[in-house]
Amino acid sequence: MKKTIFLITILSLVSSFTLASANSNTSLKDYLDKKDIENATTQIYLLNRCGAIYAYASGIILKTDALSSKNFIEISNSLLFKSIELMVIDEEKKLEEAQKKAEENRKELFNNYITDGKKNWEKNKSHFKGSYISDDMAICSQLTEDK
Repeated sequence: MKKTIFLITILSLVSSFTLASANSNTSLKDYLDKKDIENATTQIYLLNRCGAIYAYASGIILKTDALSSKNFIEISNSLLFKSIELMVIDEEKKLEEAQKKAEENRKELFNNYITDGKKNWEKNKSHFKGSYISDDMAICSQLTEDK
C-alpha cells in the first residue's frame, strides 16, 4: 500500500512539473498543420489567435515605440472584427454573441501569450525569440500582409 501511494505521489509530481513547463498555447504552425484552413472554425481561431498576438506585441513595445504599438492594436482590432464577421456569416451567430465569444477567446489567448512570454523572458531575456511566439508572429504578419 505504501508503495502504491509513493508511486502515485511521484507520478503526480512529475506530471505537475511537466505541465508547469509546457506552453499555454500550441504553436500556430502545429495547429494549422492539423487543420483545414478552408474551414471557417479554423479561420476564426486563426483570426482570434493573431488578434491576441498583435495585442500582446502592442503591450510589449508600448513604452519603446508608441506608434507601432498603436498600429498593432489597430491590426488586432481589425482581426477581431473579421473573426466576428465570420462567426455571424458562417456560424450564423447573433452579432452580440459573436462579439462576446471573440473577445473572450482573444482575452484567453492574450493571457496565454503573457504567461508564455514571461517564461521565455526568464529563459533568454526575450518575449518572442526562441519560442513559438516568434513563429506565431511570423505567421500572423503574413496574414496581415495578404489583406
